[in-house]
Amino acid sequence: MASLILSSEIAAYKQAINDHFDTFKRLITVHKTPVKRITISTANPQIVGYQTDSVEEQIEYVSQSENFYAIVKYEDRNNQDIVEQIQIKTNNQIVSIKVKSDARNYILNSKTEKITFDDKSFNVVSADIIKNYQGLIYYLFYIEETK
Repeated sequence: MASLILSSEIAAYKQAINDHFDTFKRLITVHKTPVKRITISTANPQIVGYQTDSVEEQIEYVSQSENFYAIVKYEDRNNQDIVEQIQIKTNNQIVSIKVKSDARNYILNSKTEKITFDDKSFNVVSADIIKNYQGLIYYLFYIEETK
């Protein structure tokens, strides 16, 4: 089927969207639930009177986080469209972040504990919302500030 928009115009449009993202992007940090790492040491000699070697177990929680770029927009709390879209009632600040696919995949893969930027912490309160710009895909999440 023929397109009403020339392919050169679509390419210019996509470039403009990417330039917009690059101009207004900010660094965010996505924190995941820490991973439990157990180390077992059997280097101790056998204790007299016991049949097994003494086993020493060390439990360590290793934090996981990655930095990504996003367009951050602090939303108006009284905006009814956003309240209806995310179906949450809160007095906390709602923020939208627009990210690329690598950040989206990291946010959705396993439990995201929090997202941080501007010396504040936020929780994800929406599913990913696809923003399609003539085949150029970005993802929008709504996040809520934690107090």
